[in-house]
Amino acid sequence: MKKRENIIEKFSTFLSFRNSGSDRNPIWQTDLELERYMKLLVRSEPEANEEFWARYFLKILRNPSQSENLGVVNQEDTKIQRQVDAGNFSLSASPRLPLSASSLIAGKHLSAYLQEACLWASQKAYQRFKYLRHKYPLEEYFQIANSVANPPVKLFKSFNFEHPQTNVEGYAKTAIIRLISNTIYQQDIEAKRGKFSDYGLLKDLTAKELKEALISKGFSFNQINSYCQAWQCLDKIYQPDRSYGSRSLVPPTQQHLQQIAFCYNQRLKKLDLPIALASGEKIQQMLSICIQAARDYRTKRFLPLETYDNISDPMPTPWDNLIQEETWEQLQLLVSKLFATMPEAGQTMLKLWQGLSFTQAEIAVVLKDKYPELQKQYQVARQLAKYSRSLLRDLANEWNQTNPDVYFNDDKDIQSIKDAMTEYLQSHCQKLFYLILDEIAGQCQNKNKVLILYHQINQLLQLNEEQIKLAFSETSNNLAEIKQDLIIPFKQELEISMNLATDSLDIGITKIAIFVHDWLRSKFYLTQQG
Repeated sequence: MKKRENIIEKFSTFLSFRNSGSDRNPIWQTDLELERYMKLLVRSEPEANEEFWARYFLKILRNPSQSENLGVVNQEDTKIQRQVDAGNFSLSASPRLPLSASSLIAGKHLSAYLQEACLWASQKAYQRFKYLRHKYPLEEYFQIANSVANPPVKLFKSFNFEHPQTNVEGYAKTAIIRLISNTIYQQDIEAKRGKFSDYGLLKDLTAKELKEALISKGFSFNQINSYCQAWQCLDKIYQPDRSYGSRSLVPPTQQHLQQIAFCYNQRLKKLDLPIALASGEKIQQMLSICIQAARDYRTKRFLPLETYDNISDPMPTPWDNLIQEETWEQLQLLVSKLFATMPEAGQTMLKLWQGLSFTQAEIAVVLKDKYPELQKQYQVARQLAKYSRSLLRDLANEWNQTNPDVYFNDDKDIQSIKDAMTEYLQSHCQKLFYLILDEIAGQCQNKNKVLILYHQINQLLQLNEEQIKLAFSETSNNLAEIKQDLIIPFKQELEISMNLATDSLDIGITKIAIFVHDWLRSKFYLTQQG
């Protein structure tokens, strides 16, 4: 199909399948009246782009009483002026025609513009409902798309002019594909029967859909990463019999879940993700959350047209783009790089706060002798907020320099990555302390005990989960001894590495013990998973 090349064509032509034949290649047909109007408008405002004209026509439809009338213009010197006021565009034209003609013509122009959005949505629906192709050819989906897209004023009822980055065509595509799917599910019994079983849904889901579903549920960046990793391992390992159709798959067996857990933990180890390792039971829980999120996500996408009053802005935030492009590794490297350039006081406070979970009051006690300006909890709180803001701003600036396609434009965009930065910062600080523990564990007085523990764990690899738990309990004495041997040397090494006074970390000895325990636990599970 030939693409429309200019603005006049985009607002005055309509797709037709009438002569398309078996190749389903539609042709463009021109509405001569609309073409004449658009030529006059473009001649009067040659610099205006298609988004400007789409917003203009939509504004006439949304606020007919506040807009100047658009009609047949016969004078060559007709002038159309663009007014930019708080992000809203308006045009004035003369002479005036009756308001009904103005609204009618604006609606026709916008309907013509939405033809490509309708075709895109119909092609997506044709792919989605493959099992209904014997009933619904592409032309049928296109007719449904046109029906839900008209009148345009209803489709764009919740379009927000205050968001200058919101694209009219992008908004329309998102809304139309949802409404086509809703129509099919409402009117077709086979489509209703063909709705997916739990694991059929997961096998049908795309990575983008899953991420959007989890985002809509408010999960953190690390949680989204963990669920997506579990889903990818499911997709790789769980290959069920499809002889009864992919929409009625039986759940994975316990053996499948154990294999998925092994794959999941191996990925976490390889990617060095700051996420807890999982058992087969935990994997099943995670997949259940994915199923529920996906069902809610797809259900919300199929709201009836009559109640479709709150279509959200489909434009993704910069952070959504980062998730979709899976650039978290680059972000983590930037956090590590910027952390290393911070002043020593900032690094020390963040290490204690994010790495060891010290409270602000505990940090004040640790640092009061070294930094006189940090005597009280509120002083520590102010400095932590200052360093966090600085790190967040520098992270956004660094990202903008190296990734112009995913740009952080304002404070709202920058705040959208705050939680992810905090999680990466916590991961970075913990890794620094893990390296210290690795070195201490390799010293002579502890090395033999740790090797014995690893040997005990390696012998458990052929046991099932309950046997492993029992065996782990039986090794608790050995673990307790190693833990006690590590706590004090670890505390002393932390004081040296952060240039703190001797015994200044005593106030947080319980937090240090917990950190050592978690480190030992991670060593156990990493060894168990190979």
